[in-house]
Amino acid sequence: MMRPSILLRAACWAAFVFALPGAQAEVYQAEGVASLEAGRVAAREAAIGDALRQIAITHRGGMLASSQVVAGLQTAESMMLGPLSLPGKTRVLSETLRDGLLLVRVEHDTDAADGEQKADACQRAAMPPGRFLARRIVTSYFQLERPADASDLGSIATWFPGELVRLFNLRRETQALYAGGMSVFPGGRMQEATAAAETVREIGRREGAQFVLAGRIIDTAVTRREPRVGVFGSGAASGQGTYYTGPLAGLLGMSVRNVPVERRFEIEYWLYDTLSGGVLLRDSLRRVARGDVHTQSSRVFNVDAMAQSEYGQAMGQVLEEVAAKVSGAVQCLPFATRVARVEGDKVYLSAGALDGLAVRDRLVVYKPRPATEIRRIDGEVLGVPELQLGDVEIEQVQPRFAVARLRNGKLKVDVGDWVRFPVLPK
Repeated sequence: MMRPSILLRAACWAAFVFALPGAQAEVYQAEGVASLEAGRVAAREAAIGDALRQIAITHRGGMLASSQVVAGLQTAESMMLGPLSLPGKTRVLSETLRDGLLLVRVEHDTDAADGEQKADACQRAAMPPGRFLARRIVTSYFQLERPADASDLGSIATWFPGELVRLFNLRRETQALYAGGMSVFPGGRMQEATAAAETVREIGRREGAQFVLAGRIIDTAVTRREPRVGVFGSGAASGQGTYYTGPLAGLLGMSVRNVPVERRFEIEYWLYDTLSGGVLLRDSLRRVARGDVHTQSSRVFNVDAMAQSEYGQAMGQVLEEVAAKVSGAVQCLPFATRVARVEGDKVYLSAGALDGLAVRDRLVVYKPRPATEIRRIDGEVLGVPELQLGDVEIEQVQPRFAVARLRNGKLKVDVGDWVRFPVLPK
C-alpha cells in the first residue's frame, strides 16, 4: 500500500495549473497524479482525470470539485463518472513514473480553430472509425398528473416510455429496455426525483443497465375551444367538446360543437446513473398545439395515427427531443458495464458485440463504494467513491456478453464490480 505521505507530497506539487498567454484561445496545463497499484492503464486514466479536474476548477472559476454542469448535464466527480468533461481539446504532454506514482502532464485548449465548429464538450473514448459504444438505458413509467385531461390518450403513462424505447433503439449509441409498467418511486407514488436512488440502483443490477430514464406527464389540458357547426351528421362524430341540442338543432341534421382547438403537452424527465442512483440530467419540455388537437381515444398507441393531428405531432416532437437530449448526454459519460462472473483472472462482462465491444479492447475495472456515497447539502446524490482494481483485455465477444482477462492489479475482482472504457483526451 502506498504511504499517504508520498501521495500527499506528490499531489501538493503536482496540482499546479496555469494558463498560457494567447490572443484568443485559453490554453491550460496541469499535472495529475495517480497510484500505479491498479496498473498503468487505470493509473493513466485517473491521472488525466485529476489534471482535467484541476483545469476545470480553474477555468470554471469557483466551481466545486464535486460536481459540474455542461450543457445542462450535471456530472458527478470523476469518482463516479470518470474524467470531467471540458469544451476544447486535450493532449498529453508527458508521463513520468516516480515512487510508485504515475504523473501525467496535459495541455487543454478551450478554443477551436478559426472558422471551425466549437469542439465537442465531451472527452470520449478514442474509437477507431466505424466503432461505437452503445449505452444501455431502461425507460420506466411516466407518472400522469391529471388523468381526466388525458382520457383520450389511452395508457399514455406506459406507451410514452415505450415509444422512447423505439426511438433509442433506432440510434447506434443507445440500447433501450422497456419497463414502462414500473415506477422508480417507492410504492409508485410521485416523490422528489432524488428519492428514487435505491430503486434505480436495483434496476441497474437486475437489468444490467447503465442508466434509467423516468418522468412525469404534467399537462395535457385543452386551453381553448371554438364552436363548430356540422350538418347531416358531420358534427356528430365522437370526440371532446360541448354539443348544442337546443331549438333548430335537428333541422337538416344540424349540430353545434364547442371543440378544442388549442392544447398543451408538458413533461418533466430525469436520467439516472444506476451506479449511484444520482440524477444526471433533469429537464422539462412544453409544447402548445393549435388546430386538430383531439386524438381518437385508444389504449393501443399508434405512431401513424398520432402524426395525423397537430397535437400528436407536438407529442412526437417532444419524444424526439427527449431521445436526442438523453442520447447526447449519455455519450458525454464513459461507457460502463458490470462484471457478471469471475473465474480466476477470467472476467465475464454484461455487454458484448451488440454494445460495441471487440476483442483486444482494454477497460478499467473498479469497485464502487455506495455505502460512502457523496451527497450535496440538500441530500442529492453526487457520486459514489470507487476503488480502481486494474484493467482487463477482452479475449472473446458474444452478442450480449464478453470474456476478458485481468491484466494488472493485485486487488480481487468480484461479481457486481464495474468496468469502464477509458476516456482519453482528443
